Amino acid sequence: MSNVFVFANNASSALAAPITNVATSVTLSAGTGALFPNPSVGPPQQQFGLTFNDAATGLLTEICYCTARSGDTLTIVRAQEGTVALSWLAGDLAANLVTAGMMAAMQQSAALNPTRQVTTSGAFTMTTSDAGGAVGLNRVSGVSASSTTLPTGATAGQLYAIEDLARNFQAAPVTVSYPAGQTGPNGATEQVLNVNGQCAYFRYYGSNQWSYKA
Repeated sequence: MSNVFVFANNASSALAAPITNVATSVTLSAGTGALFPNPSVGPPQQQFGLTFNDAATGLLTEICYCTARSGDTLTIVRAQEGTVALSWLAGDLAANLVTAGMMAAMQQSAALNPTRQVTTSGAFTMTTSDAGGAVGLNRVSGVSASSTTLPTGATAGQLYAIEDLARNFQAAPVTVSYPAGQTGPNGATEQVLNVNGQCAYFRYYGSNQWSYKA
């Protein structure tokens, strides 16, 4: 599971002592550590971005990820997001700034609520890209039974929905199979959707176990 970013407003300080380009901890000016987040071990592990900038010219930067803070002392992972680990002097700046890597880690609304329509009968494919949204079956021509298999590789907590847009599940049922080696409630290997207007929800709980609600 990926680390989770945490943030603080207006968190900036300066280095209390120099560090080398291989140091994995840094001490901030006395009393300023409290301005920054305090990552928890998790799971998932939390972290926050820490950007170094040289006080002399303002031209040198390095992005680090801080995974732990004890007072004014931070544990850091160096040279993140394509930056290079540098040696830094006392008085150089350290701040919790927003970075491209943090933004890329944030899910946008389209990713949170993907939706798509399936307009033909027969087998159709579901993938992990459908997580958090819905697959709407809108079969209106040559309607016959359909089938699919929930995606292999789902992560714990992901929810998948299948909806009857054309209200014809009774005449043309949809058989939803669980991935090989995984089961639904009471050890079921598949669910048959056969109620007009039905909306079925499948959530993966990890350990090869799915829930089902319709």
